[in-house]
Amino acid sequence: MRFIVNLLPLVRKATDLRRVVTVFAATKEGPVDTGDLQGHNVPLLSQRGHFSSMTTLALEAIAEKAPDVCFIHDFPGSVKTNLGKEVKSATMMVMKAVFKVIGPFVFLNFDEAGERQVFFSTSARFPPRARGDEDAAAAIAAGVPLPPGVGVARGTDGNTGSGVYSINIDGESAPPKVEQRLAKMREDGTLQKVWAHVEEEFVRITGAAAMSV
Repeated sequence: MRFIVNLLPLVRKATDLRRVVTVFAATKEGPVDTGDLQGHNVPLLSQRGHFSSMTTLALEAIAEKAPDVCFIHDFPGSVKTNLGKEVKSATMMVMKAVFKVIGPFVFLNFDEAGERQVFFSTSARFPPRARGDEDAAAAIAAGVPLPPGVGVARGTDGNTGSGVYSINIDGESAPPKVEQRLAKMREDGTLQKVWAHVEEEFVRITGAAAMSV
């Protein structure tokens, strides 16, 4: 998030694409333990949903200050990486053995994984919230024109083209149950707690929390 915040002023000055793409576990958003945002005691099976929601909510917080920028949180699918390579636990050893067998059938090859990320990074399917009459420059920055039959994606708030997107491997928006979960977290103050935590970490690590956009 600090990387995004630091570069955001330059992104907003771009004359064409103004877009931020974060790759993690989009569309897998789950409950957030606001009493343990760092996730030290969050059960292993709940961690993906916990941190996925935090990622999406943090992007929403930044987007409030930069409506002329598109923010995408995407799920890349199963791609063979070195994640967990140094972990020696029994669970990880079992998982490695399993994936060695099923990997060739489920892993996305690197070329296709990269092509999908290029599409997410450039397509007009994911426009910023401020565009058209609101911001002529943002209209130019919307992205590569869509082919017939492809529409603008639904944002995390359930509205079409609303600027922040949680999308799966195929570029499809999060299902309604995820949108409802995120809506509840906006209403109950979880979003604000998540962003406050992010800024506290900024201060702890760098000494500054300011977001100049």
